[in-house]
Amino acid sequence: MPVIPQSTGVHARSRRRLSASSLVTWERCKRDWFLTRRLGIRVATHPEMLLGHIVEEAVTTIWMERPHPTDGMAKGASTWAPGHEGGTMEIDSMDALNEWLRSLMRPIVDRMIEELNAAWSTCLWKADGRSASEIKREKLNSMIKNAIKLQMGEATACLEANGGPHLEAFRSGGDPFGTPAPCWGDGKGDGWQTAKEACTWWEAWEISRPWFKDPRILVAQRLFHEDGWAAGELDVAHRWRGNIHIIDIKANRGTGRDHSGVAHQLRFYQWLWHETRGHPNKPSNRVEEGKVVEANSWHLADGFIHKADLIEDLELETDRLRTIQNEMAKTALGDLKLSGTKPSTEGDLGCEICHGLQTCDYPRGGREQPLHSLIPDIEIKPADSPYTAISDLPSRVTVKGTLHGHWGPMANHYGDHVIGAAITAGGKTAVIEEMGVNQFPQLHDFNGEVVVVNAAPGQWRGMIRLYLDADSQILLMHESGDVEVDRIGLIPTRANISGVVISRGSNSGTNAKGKDWSMATAHIWDGTALTEVVAFGRGRSDSFDKLRVGDRILLMAAEIGWREGTPQLRIDPRNTRMTVETTSSDNSTDSD
Repeated sequence: MPVIPQSTGVHARSRRRLSASSLVTWERCKRDWFLTRRLGIRVATHPEMLLGHIVEEAVTTIWMERPHPTDGMAKGASTWAPGHEGGTMEIDSMDALNEWLRSLMRPIVDRMIEELNAAWSTCLWKADGRSASEIKREKLNSMIKNAIKLQMGEATACLEANGGPHLEAFRSGGDPFGTPAPCWGDGKGDGWQTAKEACTWWEAWEISRPWFKDPRILVAQRLFHEDGWAAGELDVAHRWRGNIHIIDIKANRGTGRDHSGVAHQLRFYQWLWHETRGHPNKPSNRVEEGKVVEANSWHLADGFIHKADLIEDLELETDRLRTIQNEMAKTALGDLKLSGTKPSTEGDLGCEICHGLQTCDYPRGGREQPLHSLIPDIEIKPADSPYTAISDLPSRVTVKGTLHGHWGPMANHYGDHVIGAAITAGGKTAVIEEMGVNQFPQLHDFNGEVVVVNAAPGQWRGMIRLYLDADSQILLMHESGDVEVDRIGLIPTRANISGVVISRGSNSGTNAKGKDWSMATAHIWDGTALTEVVAFGRGRSDSFDKLRVGDRILLMAAEIGWREGTPQLRIDPRNTRMTVETTSSDNSTDSD
């Protein structure tokens, strides 16, 4: 990958970190951004939402193929989707290469259909009336055919340019980039010619292969800004010309579409590429890679190419994006103004058409579409004691004690690398840490007797936790005056809450250390406020995974936690009790 990412798993993405998708959503509607990006509320999954990743993986595995320049190649023998039509083909030209790549389409599309069906079967929240079978084979065939055509265009252009400026570097030592283009095998091959001979079709195919997200790598392959406040997962970068052509792969049609959103996305990648060239973890090249001179989206359903205008003043763009990220970091749940009855005004979280519980449906149909509610406008009967309203969840506390035992940066339970310490008073000790990456970097500047102001209380694995962010403060004892403090031993760390499930989500994978992880989420709403309920690993019971939107759940002794400045409840498999009132039956189920 062009820049080595932070050593975190896929689930470690900070909800405050600026990304291409979050930027596009923010600039369109801040309200939609807060609900979907900061809070993580999702919509029901459509088959098309699963298709993008599958198409991207299939496409890139074709580009990874390394046909032998002298031996015959078996027809239909895709490395990613093994199959064999029978017979072999001798490849001695670009036309023959194209014909062989086209022979791989059948097994590749077969595997794409298998992957789509598998992903759909495990999806927690499916759109009503939708099915993976709606994605027809003909559509997938067209996308694979266009992916071959577009990359063959790059290879042909490379051949016509006699291999481009890096031909001799490739011949003398293979891929000259510190982060080589992913390919099957060891990447060396035996088809390179001697110096001063004209570039061959095989060399052009090898040289023109772009960098892309390697489908064999299970962790996120992001470009991280050196200061940590921005990151992005770029699809493709062509480097053979001596400069950079950025490509975003789209599993849709491009003809007649509004491309303003993808243009913003591509310009963000242009800026991020420029910002990360001096990253200390970036491998060095044997050649000059040049700057970004083009940013396009390839729409595989019809082969359409959209060319975005580039940023002219990158330094000015840095200032603009940093300002936006600071605004994002300062937003809070109260800024939603869920009781509002008029469209958002300047400075509010929203746009000119949505307010209250209503959100514009722009991502799914344009501004002419009616408003919809990510938070349902329904009357919910409050639960009786011992359950409390979500709006009454414990907020912030102030404690005093001895600060000691500094540690980190170390990965928290989300994989974000944060710093921490311990604070002790009256024989009671609590862990104190940043709420997220660089949320309170000055923590290690303090030792001894202090007052910690406006910390977010919680619990993790039976231990009291205090989370610090930009709204928190640490004071020396002589600076604290008569500030009222809470006793560490009396800090609320568990809650009894009830509400209706309004969103489901899940994620799993392998982190950078090779350890498997999984998590499932459910956002619940009780008419007063909303919160996210999270189950990690062993906390993912069968009952929790089967929760459906519309179910009512009652939680006893859920651990209080925080994520990106908003409260969160976590399932403790040993102590949390969950009762579910399903939408399809009057029967309730319990999960301990």
